[in-house]
Amino acid sequence: MTKKILEKKIGGFETRHKIISFLFILLLTILTTRIITSFIDPNTIIKGFEIHHFYYGLLLLIITSLLMLFQRGHFRIHLTLTAISLGLIIDEIVFIGTKIRGTLEYSATFPSAIILVIVIVLIAEAILYFSQKRK
Repeated sequence: MTKKILEKKIGGFETRHKIISFLFILLLTILTTRIITSFIDPNTIIKGFEIHHFYYGLLLLIITSLLMLFQRGHFRIHLTLTAISLGLIIDEIVFIGTKIRGTLEYSATFPSAIILVIVIVLIAEAILYFSQKRK
């Protein structure tokens, strides 16, 4: 009986550790993106079409999803790549949604990106709580 309780607690700790790692990488990606974009414009322009880091994140998320489908066992790599790609996407969604142009205005959207990440944390914690409650 105590072995099952111990396994359940360890399983919960591992899941919580994965969530914390994911969120740390996500926040670090948003912060790094903000720092880079405050100094240089990393967007590439090809034939008049400006490629934002949203597209890089989307492409990385597609590649990571395909890797997760066909490659087993590399959980840490998949977690890291998914967190980075979602960090790029979330940072750009705030930019696109507010229709802000310019470095100073873009930097002002940082609190919005953090709020979005907090909402994701709360959703992840709720899913973890209810999934453990069912078991």
